[in-house]
Order: sequence, then structure tokens, then C-alpha cells
Amino acid sequence: MKEYDFRFAIHNHGPEDKLWPSPLDVLHAVKNMDPRMGCCIDVGHAVRAGADIVQTIHAVGPRLFNMHMKTWQTSRQGQPGRSGRGHNAGTGIFEALIAIKYKGFVDLEYEIHGDDPMPGVAESFAFMRGVLAGMGYANGVTL
Repeated sequence: MKEYDFRFAIHNHGPEDKLWPSPLDVLHAVKNMDPRMGCCIDVGHAVRAGADIVQTIHAVGPRLFNMHMKTWQTSRQGQPGRSGRGHNAGTGIFEALIAIKYKGFVDLEYEIHGDDPMPGVAESFAFMRGVLAGMGYANGVTL
């Protein structure tokens, strides 16, 4: 890792995962390691594990290397949904990312309607773009 200056992110997987249910579990494991060890926050799994996403983003801070954006129709049942239609902090997530000067990607993770995902994918991206536009970032955010 040091020789090639690679960063390594651990992805949380919700309450079924005994090692990394929440991004805070990942942070606890890597906080005293090389700063290239970090976290990929999966919003849906983190919500199912009981994490407050906005607080978690602030806690993880510079060790946040990637975001998987997805919403869940219920807070812990594990039913995936479209962005903007479930348990999701919306604007708060993007405000927190801007506050910590996040430089990584926000990836859409869409897991429903596998036979025809594009309408839901388009709706999810439109929601996220609308949130950013409402915050004054009509063409996305660059820090």
C-alpha cells in the first residue's frame, strides 16, 4: 500500500455482517492505521445497521474514500428503493460531504427491477441532481 500509495476502503454491509455492519465499525478498525486505510459508506446498509448517515460522514471525515448511494424503503427491513423514495437524508448527505471537503465519488447503487432498471436509475440520478441544484450546484459539486 505505501510503496504504490494505494488507498484501501472497507465497505460496510449492514446488520448481517458481523465485521462491518456500519461505517463506524470500519472507522473503529482503521482509525489508528495508515491514513490510506478508509471507508466506503454504503448508505442503505448503514441505515439498516442503525447509523445516522450525516453524523457518520462527519465522523469518518478524511477516511471516507467512496459513497454508495441508495435508499431503503424502510429503515431496517432491507427493501431497496430509489433515491428520494426511502429512508434517506437527501440534502443532509450532500451538505455533510461538502462540509468534510469530500473528493471521492458518489456512486448510485440500484438493485430493484433488474429486468428494466433504467427508469429507476434515471429517477434516482434526477433526484440527486435536483438536491444538488436546490443547494446551488446546478452542474454538480467540485471542491
